[in-house]
Amino acid sequence: MSWRYLRTADRLTNTLSNNLINMKIFKTNSNITLFFAASFVAAMAVPKLAEGKEIVTDEHEIQPDPSTNVMKCPPYGCPLLPRDMYFDEDAKRALKVIRFNNAHTPPYDDGDVVEIDLDSSQALELLKNAGGKDRATLTLIGYKGGDLKEQINQDRAFVISPYFVQQTEDQDNSDNKQSAIRLMGVFDGHAKLGELVSEYTVSTLPKLLSTKLETIIAESEVDTLQTDVQKALIETFIELDKTAPAEKSGGCTASVVLQLGKDAYVANAGDSRSLIATYNKATSEVKIVYITREDKPDLPEERSRVESMGGQVYVPTPDRIRMGASSRVLYVDPVTGGTNGLAMSRSIGDWAAGEKGVIPDPTVDVIDIEKLINGNEECAASAENAAEGEPSQCRGDIEVFAVSATDGLLDFMNVNDIANTVATSLYVDDGPHPLSACESLITTAASAWWQAKNGQYRDDIAIAVSKLSLD
Repeated sequence: MSWRYLRTADRLTNTLSNNLINMKIFKTNSNITLFFAASFVAAMAVPKLAEGKEIVTDEHEIQPDPSTNVMKCPPYGCPLLPRDMYFDEDAKRALKVIRFNNAHTPPYDDGDVVEIDLDSSQALELLKNAGGKDRATLTLIGYKGGDLKEQINQDRAFVISPYFVQQTEDQDNSDNKQSAIRLMGVFDGHAKLGELVSEYTVSTLPKLLSTKLETIIAESEVDTLQTDVQKALIETFIELDKTAPAEKSGGCTASVVLQLGKDAYVANAGDSRSLIATYNKATSEVKIVYITREDKPDLPEERSRVESMGGQVYVPTPDRIRMGASSRVLYVDPVTGGTNGLAMSRSIGDWAAGEKGVIPDPTVDVIDIEKLINGNEECAASAENAAEGEPSQCRGDIEVFAVSATDGLLDFMNVNDIANTVATSLYVDDGPHPLSACESLITTAASAWWQAKNGQYRDDIAIAVSKLSLD
């Protein structure tokens, strides 16, 4: 019997909400490398927020130490959390300053009435909790119809670098810390109350995983470390699913990248996605070396599991697929009693669909970062030439980075364009700031949603990016 029939858990009772005002039509430049041409239409992509509310949870809130009045992060590290690029007025004006001070910014007036009373350093300081020169995260609330003031952003994200597996109360005593690593990811809530599940997941996952990794790092043998970390990620997703506030309704995707030493572990459940890519500083070439699959119900192994548990998979006709329709797991909504369809075969929460074969277990793959840097064909050829007396042009040329994004971005953005945009921001000296690159990608996707849906619908969007360096 599945544990889903036996679970009990504490429930979150807070209702999370954001406000929204209507969108305007605009047309975006199709060339994604023109970062700030897309930013030109940011002001017209969505309207101003009449009254914004920031959602903060106890796990993520950075509280001052009563004895020193210095802001103190959680034991696992200080998370970067996404600011809304348009509806958060402070973030909006800071982003405008950052992109206007960038060398690539054309001298235009975007028509957006935003008071600019910051210099570049002040703008970066204002957004330091969302991004820096080697990592960043941003979001944009969507529009799902109905009352504009009732729109809720169900997407969440974080980047934690450094991410501490173990940290003592004395944060100045580095001898008592395990080695720092990186953790990043996105979480896309769906269905009614899905925002509660995504908020719970983004708030709880770092602490829960850190506890598991502490034991693994202390006790695992070298030859079992990878397997043990993969198991820890799977167990973390399953435990989050068991304790998520999803008794009545709601669920979320989870796509996470964990860097531990030279290895990047990518865990994915649902149709958000993460990619690992390389940037060659000598040639400016960007390569996507790994990308997670979308866990769709019509995949043979996923459909087989669902149907073996008594579930039914709806597969649209080819014409409807071309129009954007997706396969779905059919289940009875416990609140309305109606039949709903979940467009993924794995997720956290979604308990009613879970009884029909939807599982939280992520697929977890391991990517050897060191091998990407030193073991590719170009480097091998360069090393052979160096052995014959010619200087090597490869050592130090390859950089590795990761991107995680929800389907609000991925549905209308080519992954190669995303990778090229992010690589330019992370590694090109006069390229845009990573926050500006994220802003541009979101703006481009938002405009595509508007055009495709005639302004009737736009999904929430969240993105997280980070270098995966070995130093």
